[in-house]
Amino acid sequence: MKLAVFDLDHTLLPIDSGDAWSHWIATKSSRGRGDELTLLQERIEGYADAYRTGTFVALDFIHFQFGLLAREKREDLERWRAEFIDSVVRPAVLPQVTELLEEKRREGWKLLLATGTHRFVTDPVARMLGIPYLAAATPEERPDGSFTGELVGHDSYGAGKLLLVREWIERLTQEFGPLEALEAWSDSINDLPLLEYAAGAKPAGRAVAANPDPRLAGIARERGWETVRLFEKK
Repeated sequence: MKLAVFDLDHTLLPIDSGDAWSHWIATKSSRGRGDELTLLQERIEGYADAYRTGTFVALDFIHFQFGLLAREKREDLERWRAEFIDSVVRPAVLPQVTELLEEKRREGWKLLLATGTHRFVTDPVARMLGIPYLAAATPEERPDGSFTGELVGHDSYGAGKLLLVREWIERLTQEFGPLEALEAWSDSINDLPLLEYAAGAKPAGRAVAANPDPRLAGIARERGWETVRLFEKK
């Protein structure tokens, strides 16, 4: 089995779907008004800045995002998500990304989307991109489908993302046979654990710095990893 693992935000999409969704739900919520909306937006931007600088605390942000889910009705969330996908995500899917994924399929690669943006948002995004497997943080649900605000399993940033990817590798090799090749694509220094793991995979491993941030670009140069630019980041 050959497995290609792709980050989502700023790797396959020229936007940050996690930040965009947080802003989206904050403005859609009946509680997202006035001072509360301003405070929510400031927190979202603070998390984004911490992510870019590598000072990000994954569980803090995940609990913030899951808290946004927990305070809303499921039917409202699903309606807002459909609007978000159509208005924000779908227009950001560029032809060169679609062509890259299709090329991988033709070459016989299994595709796994490994993203920091949680599963409630990215499950339909993965399907839209034609990627059948998804490694993402999973929000806990009650029997009625409402969200508790808690996390099920691992987070999907840094070392947490690598743990989720390794769990998928174990499952997929049981179904499709031994791992013949592994490659990982990401733009972010926060995905360094995943990229290092892919680069050292046996019998064939590859790390690709896709639209890399400055710190990852420097590491890619030092280690001889391939660097590609699929688009300019927004």
